This record gives sequence, structure tokens and C-alpha cells, in this order.
Amino acid sequence: MKHEDVVAALKVIADTGIATGLSKDDLQDLKAYNLIDEDKGDKATKYTTFLLTKKGRVMLKANTKDKPA
Repeated sequence: MKHEDVVAALKVIADTGIATGLSKDDLQDLKAYNLIDEDKGDKATKYTTFLLTKKGRVMLKANTKDKPA
């Protein structure tokens, strides 16, 4: 995954909690880099939900700041 793809995936997961549009390999990469973790507490949904780790939140925040023109 390219850097832009990772940031976009983190934004989707942060907004919805569901990893829509991501392959299993992409999810494994994000888990391997300790950017996301499965939500163990939510068993009511039929989808696997994910949470951003501290490292993932920091990366998302650093890459979504308003950049000067």
C-alpha cells in the first residue's frame, strides 16, 4: 500500500469503524504496522469492526492537517 492509501484507509476506519474497500492483505498490513486493532467488545454487528491504535490516530492526525498552499 502506498502512503496515501494507508491514510485514506485510516480515515475510513476512523469514521465508520468498518474496513470497507480493503482487502485482507491490506488489513493484515495495517495490523502488522500496529495502526489498527479489532474491536473485541462489539459482538452485536455482523461486520468486524476496527479501532485505530494510538500510532494510527497519530499518523492520521499528522497527515490530515491543513497544509498551506
